[in-house]
Amino acid sequence: MKTLLKNILINTLLLYLISAYVGGISIRGGLDTYIISASILTFMTLFLEPIVKILTIPFTLLTLGLFSFLTTLLALFATSLIYKPLTVGSFTFNGLTFLGLNIEKIFLSTLLSFIVISATIYFLNRFINWLFRG
Repeated sequence: MKTLLKNILINTLLLYLISAYVGGISIRGGLDTYIISASILTFMTLFLEPIVKILTIPFTLLTLGLFSFLTTLLALFATSLIYKPLTVGSFTFNGLTFLGLNIEKIFLSTLLSFIVISATIYFLNRFINWLFRG
């Protein structure tokens, strides 16, 4: 129960930050909408994780685990279908220049938006869990 509440809290924070700074994801409503979206995303992830892990074992082995964000991708897609205040759409990334690294402006379709947003949620979730484990 403690782990479940922790995951809902982390997903709530990540959904808020990603909707505020990344773009492509829109959650209409207040804090309660973010909490409901994060709860659905967490439960969908828990439900889909064993199924997706079994079906994607070869891809996960070939990519050394980088393909494991697929569970979050499917959970985010299912959440956007179930809960209408959460929508994911195409957006334009305006580019970034940091320490000599230059990323140009790029348009991301809806499919690429789902991939980028779910990968961001997955890897930040893993990082936060690693940071505060114990």
